[in-house]
Amino acid sequence: MTILHTETLKHWGGQQNRVLSEVTGLIKRGHRVIIACRIGSLLAQKARAAGVTVYEVNMVKRAHLVTIPQMINIIRKEGVDLVCTHSSVDSWTGGIAAKLAGRRLIRFRHNLYLIGRDPLTRFIYALPDRIIAISHAVKDVIAGCGIKTNKINIILDSVDSAIFNQNEEGLRKELGIAPETMVIGNTSGFIGLKGQKYLLEAFNSIHDKYPCVLLLAGNLVEPFRSRYLSHVREDLRDKVIMLGHRDDIPRVLRTIDVFVYPSYLEGLGTALLEAMTVGLPVAVSDIPTFRHFIEDSVNGVYFRAKNAGSLADTVLSLMANKDLRVQMGKNARATALDMFSRDRMIDVTEDLYREVMNAS
Repeated sequence: MTILHTETLKHWGGQQNRVLSEVTGLIKRGHRVIIACRIGSLLAQKARAAGVTVYEVNMVKRAHLVTIPQMINIIRKEGVDLVCTHSSVDSWTGGIAAKLAGRRLIRFRHNLYLIGRDPLTRFIYALPDRIIAISHAVKDVIAGCGIKTNKINIILDSVDSAIFNQNEEGLRKELGIAPETMVIGNTSGFIGLKGQKYLLEAFNSIHDKYPCVLLLAGNLVEPFRSRYLSHVREDLRDKVIMLGHRDDIPRVLRTIDVFVYPSYLEGLGTALLEAMTVGLPVAVSDIPTFRHFIEDSVNGVYFRAKNAGSLADTVLSLMANKDLRVQMGKNARATALDMFSRDRMIDVTEDLYREVMNAS
């Protein structure tokens, strides 16, 4: 098959990671896979570095009249059989282009935002042959917005366990963190709904009871960096390490003792899956998304969403119990390898694409 993936967003996150991991996985199996994405995006940069053919397109709403014909030209030039769209703007350009070119179309849904019921939104969701939800929670939201369930397939996101192995060297020496110092951390992007605000607020009381370091990875520029840091008492701010965007997340994770995921609106959570694959004990917000794969006190522990006090108490209980951390980390890794393997994701995806292509 020749497959075209389209993506609007410029930043890097779980959604872009899913696109690139699927694309490279399908290429290894002999398929031709191409990406059309926003000009100057991190996805374009990383995809080219991985040897993927990339088209950079001006994917903004006001450019639809120009980008739709461009996408049709790409589809015809590359002999595309199937188009897969991922975000709002590219689902208009890529979706309409696919149908005008007479190609099969799949729409991915990565988040829990509600789908509008206005005629234009209903039109764009009527175009795809199938809709792929990245988790059970995402499917529930889509179905609740009136999309027929027989059109929705769940294909869970994945983690490349070969990259996130358990032998990766950490960053303690580089960062000057003593071997005996406890490190709590998070590696998700800094978006409000990811909840790092509550982790930073909780760090004040966590550190008072158990001196430690808070390690955060994710792109964050001023003035937003200072705003986030303002949630921590001034006398503790030197105990907060903000690494910015990192391409060596396995090394970052190997530096952490307790991984905290305070997101309160999450489609699945790639950063969480990566931490579990490494074998870290994880503390997560008690939201429906995580209930599908986190069993409390078995492969993770829950705290109340948007509640810094509950977060602090939960993390402190983990910090004080090494045996629990070790066992929970082993269980988390077993869950990740069983439910979120890269090969399994590619197998299911390949089967669905063939089914769509062979449909009458």
